[in-house]
Amino acid sequence: MRLTLLANVVLAASLFVSAPIHTGASEPAHRLNNQPQSSCEVLRDAFVWSLFKPIGIVLRQYNDERQFMVDDVVEVKRLKQGQYYWETTLKVTTFEGPHNPPYHKYIITFTNLFSNEVKVKKVLRTD
Repeated sequence: MRLTLLANVVLAASLFVSAPIHTGASEPAHRLNNQPQSSCEVLRDAFVWSLFKPIGIVLRQYNDERQFMVDDVVEVKRLKQGQYYWETTLKVTTFEGPHNPPYHKYIITFTNLFSNEVKVKKVLRTD
C-alpha cells in the first residue's frame, strides 16, 4: 500500500516537474491570498517531502547539517513500464538563517529501482 501511494505521488509529480516549489515568504501571490494549491502541486510537494529524510542523510555524509531547501525537481521518470520504479533528480541548497547566502548546492539523484527503499544513485556538489 505504501509503495503504491508513493508510486502514485511520483507519477502525478512527474507531470509537473517544471513547477517550482515555493515555501514561506517566497510563495507566489495566489497562495498568499489563501487560495488552495492544485492537486498536482500538493502531490508534488508531498513527493518532495517524502525525500527530506534521504536528502538529510546525503547532506550529513558531506558534513553539511544546515537547513536545506529543494530548489527544483529537475526530472522524475518511470524506469520500467507497468511497474512502480522511478528515478528523480533534485537541486538542493543548504543555508543558515533567512538572510544569509546559500552555502552549498547539490544535485541529487534518487531511485527505488528493484527496492522498497529510496536509494541515492548520484550526488554532485557544486559550490
